[in-house]
Amino acid sequence: MDQDQAASIRGRRLPKFLRRPVLTAVLAIAFSLVFWQLVAIFDVVPRVFPPAKASGDAIPSLAPGDWGQVGRTAENSRFTPDNAPIPTQIKWTFPTSRPILSSPSVVDGRVYLSSDDGRLVVLDAESGDIIWEYFTDARSSSSPAIVGDLVIFAVRPGLVTALDRVTGQVVWEVDLESPVYASPVVGDGTVFIGSGASKLFAIDALTGEMRWASPTRDWIVAPVAFAGDTVVVASQGRVVNIFDVKNGRHRLKYDTGKVRFGGAPSIQGNSTYFSSDGGLIWAIDREAQSYPLERFIFRVKLNLYVWQLISGRPVQRGSIWSKRVGGDINLPLAVTEDAVFAAKENGVVISRDAKTGKEIWSTNVKSGVGVPPIVAGDTLLVGLEDGNLLGIDTTTGNMLWEFSIGSQITGSPIVAGDTIYVGAHDGNLYALTANGR
Repeated sequence: MDQDQAASIRGRRLPKFLRRPVLTAVLAIAFSLVFWQLVAIFDVVPRVFPPAKASGDAIPSLAPGDWGQVGRTAENSRFTPDNAPIPTQIKWTFPTSRPILSSPSVVDGRVYLSSDDGRLVVLDAESGDIIWEYFTDARSSSSPAIVGDLVIFAVRPGLVTALDRVTGQVVWEVDLESPVYASPVVGDGTVFIGSGASKLFAIDALTGEMRWASPTRDWIVAPVAFAGDTVVVASQGRVVNIFDVKNGRHRLKYDTGKVRFGGAPSIQGNSTYFSSDGGLIWAIDREAQSYPLERFIFRVKLNLYVWQLISGRPVQRGSIWSKRVGGDINLPLAVTEDAVFAAKENGVVISRDAKTGKEIWSTNVKSGVGVPPIVAGDTLLVGLEDGNLLGIDTTTGNMLWEFSIGSQITGSPIVAGDTIYVGAHDGNLYALTANGR
């Protein structure tokens, strides 16, 4: 048998349609597209090829008198059990050349501030004197995280840096190559930070190695919340994402139906809380997980409900409660075991039951609120645009005290020990204490 006959026989063994090169190529491309779509839907890659674990499990200090990162806890609760002092005097001020847009962090009697004038400064908590400073030559509106022997911070061009907190020497740097407005949040040895690349990055806190990066479709300009094996991200779009900490796999995509403007999530127990445009506050189960095609099916059901083709509004997986409270809430919430606290831009401060969303109290502070509130002991601290810092009883909503720093408050207050630290539009960081200090 010659070669031509052999080739003819082999050709006859193939189905007729596969002997057409163009059709075969089209089918191959179609199969590949379907295959990769299934790979994406079922998150095959992170499941089969998980990234390396973090090289340590360090977290910022939660010792009494410390506030180690933006929301104090990795859950971004903005809560400290330390009671807030009733301020009667300014202990010291530290000047910068631009408005202070972030909170400092305080650990072991040192104050760490990433300023908008291109510096990371370390101050003595008693005197306000500079211990050392690091010049970044870039603006920053995020708070540093103090983890073990490291100070981890970000600047707007996208550089995340870890410095030795004793010497100020660079330990590692990671360029995210996209704008960064969010503060880093550290939990279980990993730095979680989002950027203008519409991605959440997970960086090994000790080495600076990238563990994983997962897409969110929209810019992330607010800190995330971390607990257990989940990390919760609220981007500027309408979807809140919950990722698996181990591999960056999407566990839940929760559609608020509203456009977000940078509010950050908070976690308490198995619930995560966040606000959305239109004056809504949400509570969802952070352990809930979406299944393939579930969001598509939900949208179909929702459209059928809107057209009154089915009875009963469909409920998204993970829903616990949502409440419309009115006004605009574009600031992070403060959360305790019992209550959720929010500040509206129009000057109304509210408290809601953490389990049911039922209103506990509402107080009009009669001034715009431009920074997130925090809870210190049984006091809610609220910084106002008119320069006043307020202390409000967390149980009743009654005003406890008021202190003026004389300039619009632009950095959320924090409490560390017997001192309140708050940044202002005049470029000063204020340390406030009670009489006798």
